[in-house]
Amino acid sequence: MDRPLHTDDVVAKKGNENQLGVIERTHADVDTHEPYPEREEDDPIRHDREISQAAFRKFHRDGVPPQGTVLVRWEGKDSAQLIPEAKLELVDRELLVGDVVKKDVRDAMSGVVINAFAKCTLQPVCDVKYRDNHIVKGLLGPQPSPGIRYTATGRPPLVVDVPAAELMYAESPDDESLIIYKDWLGRVEAVNSNIALLLADGCVVEISDEFADHADDEPDAFVVGDVAMTKKGHLRTGRWIFGQYTPNTPPIGTVVQVRTLAVEVSWLQRRIGCSSDVEPPAVLEREELESGQFHIYDRTKRPSRPFGTTTTPDTSTISNSEIDVQLSLRVRFKDLAGACVKYDGSTSHGRLPRIDRQSTRGYDINVFDVVRFHTDVIVQWQDLSVTAERTIDLVPDVSIDDEHAAWPGEIVHTLDMTKLPGMTTVEQPSKVGVVQSVNATERMAKIKWAPEAVIHYSVDIGEDAGPKVLLTGAVGSATDEEEEVSLYDLEAPAAMNVRRGDIVLIANKTWTADGGAPGSEDPEWLGEIVDTCLDGTLTVRLGAATTVRDVSVRREDVVVAIRSDGTGEIDGWEGEDGLDDMVDGPELAQDGSGDLGVWHGQAGSDDDEEPDDYDMDDEDDDEEPEAKYEDENGQPMDEDEVENEDWESEDEDDEMPDHAPQQTPPTSHSATPPDAEQARDAVDSSHAPPDPSVAEPDQYAVLSDAVPARHRYSAEPFVENVVHMKRVQKEHKILQKPGAIPNGVYVRTWESRLDLIRVLFIGPTDTPYQDAPFVIDFYLPPQFPSEPPQAYFHSWAAERGLGGVGRVNPNLYEDGKICLSLLGTWEGNKGEGWNASRSTLLQVIVSLLGLVLVKEPYFNEAGYEPLAGLESSRRPSALYSEATFLRARTFVITALSRLQDPAASARDLEGLEEVVRWLYWASSGPRLVDKVVKDLEEVLGRSEAGGVEADGLTVMSKGACIPLRRVLERLRQLL
Repeated sequence: MDRPLHTDDVVAKKGNENQLGVIERTHADVDTHEPYPEREEDDPIRHDREISQAAFRKFHRDGVPPQGTVLVRWEGKDSAQLIPEAKLELVDRELLVGDVVKKDVRDAMSGVVINAFAKCTLQPVCDVKYRDNHIVKGLLGPQPSPGIRYTATGRPPLVVDVPAAELMYAESPDDESLIIYKDWLGRVEAVNSNIALLLADGCVVEISDEFADHADDEPDAFVVGDVAMTKKGHLRTGRWIFGQYTPNTPPIGTVVQVRTLAVEVSWLQRRIGCSSDVEPPAVLEREELESGQFHIYDRTKRPSRPFGTTTTPDTSTISNSEIDVQLSLRVRFKDLAGACVKYDGSTSHGRLPRIDRQSTRGYDINVFDVVRFHTDVIVQWQDLSVTAERTIDLVPDVSIDDEHAAWPGEIVHTLDMTKLPGMTTVEQPSKVGVVQSVNATERMAKIKWAPEAVIHYSVDIGEDAGPKVLLTGAVGSATDEEEEVSLYDLEAPAAMNVRRGDIVLIANKTWTADGGAPGSEDPEWLGEIVDTCLDGTLTVRLGAATTVRDVSVRREDVVVAIRSDGTGEIDGWEGEDGLDDMVDGPELAQDGSGDLGVWHGQAGSDDDEEPDDYDMDDEDDDEEPEAKYEDENGQPMDEDEVENEDWESEDEDDEMPDHAPQQTPPTSHSATPPDAEQARDAVDSSHAPPDPSVAEPDQYAVLSDAVPARHRYSAEPFVENVVHMKRVQKEHKILQKPGAIPNGVYVRTWESRLDLIRVLFIGPTDTPYQDAPFVIDFYLPPQFPSEPPQAYFHSWAAERGLGGVGRVNPNLYEDGKICLSLLGTWEGNKGEGWNASRSTLLQVIVSLLGLVLVKEPYFNEAGYEPLAGLESSRRPSALYSEATFLRARTFVITALSRLQDPAASARDLEGLEEVVRWLYWASSGPRLVDKVVKDLEEVLGRSEAGGVEADGLTVMSKGACIPLRRVLERLRQLL
């Protein structure tokens, strides 16, 4: 079909517009791809006849709809259906305030939904017949129970195009409602209620909702207007409000009242300034619910007049939330009398029927079901333009995790960090500003700098340094002067940034003359962000206060309690630490429990599938090195035999001593693999200058010097275990076989510690990693091979001023973690993890080279494999490659500068110094530094000439070219 479908879209079958459904899974929405989807279903999933049995069976296993199909939950159907997209028509796309969208998947520019306006088609309450002779009023789902149906004449016409702003939820609180009790914010997890039933004979009885069933088998909680069925015994023992029990009365009636008895609550946050850290009870009883300290947070409440004196409804960017409209949602009119006047039948909206309370014993059952809706939105785009759009003409932006993206109103800072005087573990950027607009195609942003802003990070020192943590963040006011800056030269700290729809705790009442922290008397300590202003301030709606109003608040005076996008839900604060700073001063102390500008990506993708030219499991492949284990007669051995202490080949008796190496300087008794002495002869001095006569280093070598202290696992204990060492020796034997190690890979180990390995990978051609060095340390632990090797990636931060931050690959984390099935750090498919009898360290190395350092690393993200080849993935993939290309060039600079700087002592390159020198500098080597410079010059030439869309590999955006120019100059210095 013309428009790609997305999760939560409302669709209809072509040719049957009354058959509506909601999409639950698509091929491109990786978050829904849970395997074995039928495990959570009460009824078997059906599939359209055009979908083959083979494709349907595959979907049953992996949960990924075949390309061009979606999983739909039809209204009134018990089971979901897998169906081709071509058979569906998009009716509405649900978008909420704060959602990030595009007009087309090919567009560079994104926008933020700042307002949404739904118009609903409503079904009024109908006459319901029970067993042909009993009539009650109510609303039924598409599949009523046997013997229950609408009467032929008692179903009023629909009321159409009713704005959602005129409606409210029929019942509150319900599951997921936000509540305030005393000084705490919580979320309702479950509601315990009694329901009052208006029976067919006009009597009213109250019973527990546990004693009733929906007449349409719906599993939801009861709301007014439902038709409920019970047993006569429950009627007899119920609380009779009007009339009395008679055996002839059928046990079915209309729910005319829901009386909440208790709610189960998950407590999220407490008021800033609250002196007690003791949470309220997990269950609030009726007495607490009726107290003046209990409030339901209603996002739909609005101030009596617009915020600000110069804004009009047409120009304001302030957001106004409505109810979250869904199919079959039960609603009421906020002003029923006014609605009856508006919808009197004189227009195309239809006539709104009104049920007189006298006919329902004084209860108000004027409720309605939403049976159809369509939504329009107001979008503020990255270039600061604002437009009105139909939601079906927009698509969700799948690249919202792009760490180099930015939107108007965000707080950013430069990448150049300096230490605070006298504080070696605290650093700050030179500039902090507010994004005014973004050129998404060129990856450039216009910034207004805030000269009084302060951002301080805590940074650990040492090899085990963790991520930086935001300590203090204050913006102040932005100046009027704008500057255009590359997005690659900026960072947007997550803890300083918010989005519309976020629920925040307020630390300081800057809208009043006295200021200070809001007290507990009126819930002004909680609000919703309704605008992110271009001067760095926020507009917050005090939706829980007695008088709802919009106030201007400084960034540093709020803490996010609930994020509207559901990610990193709670920022939080602990105890009274930092409270004085939040209340009395401009600095907002963070406890580090929330989003603090640190990339918390998902675990990397399953990347241990072997390349076509290297299959460790192919027993017919004659090429070495294959992870085969044989006895002295050449017979294959299984896992049990491999781990048996008696396993020993005839060759090993001669070449490898029976005892393990010691943690001492090598002696003639050390367990050195064959040809190790020859390998050591090729090792140059660590700090020897480039020499045209230097011979090409061996890809595999055993070094006689001490294990570098900066090897990640140098402090790990060495265990003298004969079985373990025999397997370690076997690994080395495989590695040193001629042609075993792929081109571009260099392996080093130490004679005193063969269980420690350091590997240099040179990025493959035609990838963003081309000719860049990557170092990984390995450790074969005492439990090896029962457990996989341990691995650590040396993620080098770019030199100051070069630009480029973040991970270089979804599988390679900045803290050194490597996500790979073979390493046991990612749960792959069955049979893809480490196998003690078949898997080898060489297999891990080959997987890292061929399946991690790839042409399009974007698709290495967890579950992204189905996105490859989709038009919607083309630009996000190019942007990821562009950022990776920049990061990889900085790796070249880091490696070479450390070799040139005696103070650096070739940090993280010990054991590989001669290899790096020969590869990049030696006249007898490939002179990769010349190649990197030439390639970068060509890329910049093509990119700056313009006219060609950036692909992240051969052509870059203007924003990327700016830091790449600085990288080029630095590389020329290193020549």
